[in-house]
Amino acid sequence: MDSTNLMLYFLVVLVTCITPGAGVLYTLQNAVMYGKSRAFCSPTGVALGNLIMSIIAATGLGAVITSSLKLFAGLQIAGCLLMIYFGYKSWVAPPLSLSQRIESFKDPSPSKARFKIFSSAALLQLTNPMLIIFLLSLMPQFVSHTSSYALQLTVLISIFVVTCWLVHIIYSYSAAYAAGRWMNEKFSKIVNRTGAVLFWLISASVLVKLYAV
Repeated sequence: MDSTNLMLYFLVVLVTCITPGAGVLYTLQNAVMYGKSRAFCSPTGVALGNLIMSIIAATGLGAVITSSLKLFAGLQIAGCLLMIYFGYKSWVAPPLSLSQRIESFKDPSPSKARFKIFSSAALLQLTNPMLIIFLLSLMPQFVSHTSSYALQLTVLISIFVVTCWLVHIIYSYSAAYAAGRWMNEKFSKIVNRTGAVLFWLISASVLVKLYAV
């Protein structure tokens, strides 16, 4: 594969991953609320969701989904419902002070808590219809008919997944570190309510576009 094309692909992916969306919002919110001990979970869940969706797009299943209006609309609605649920959970979450958050790390089943964050982040990406559209529109532009399709897609998917994981890791640990310095109940409540509203706005925008078609 041409190195110039790969660099261009990387830059497009980097800008896309940096741009705030539902995945970034979920990563930041978890990092603020649960701290550095769980800041790894959401980025890794997002990476898994991205990997699965990339494989689906690369194998052609994504084209089937996007060519069927009913399947695609179902995926959009599922994603909206999930974001509405995340918004509700964020809105009703009790505010935490720094001392309370530290105590929450001592729960009896930290592995279950980490898995819940990880799986929720993966599910959020798996129900993101725009991710399929992005992958189906972007990756074919960088595939050459003169080289191995499988090898090229493996390289493109690897760049996409690793780049997004690294961006989310930076976002997550930066947010966790910052929150750890000035976390209090007032700030926690603002984060919860702001996160809820943003999740609902993203969901509403998708629904408006869906029913406007």
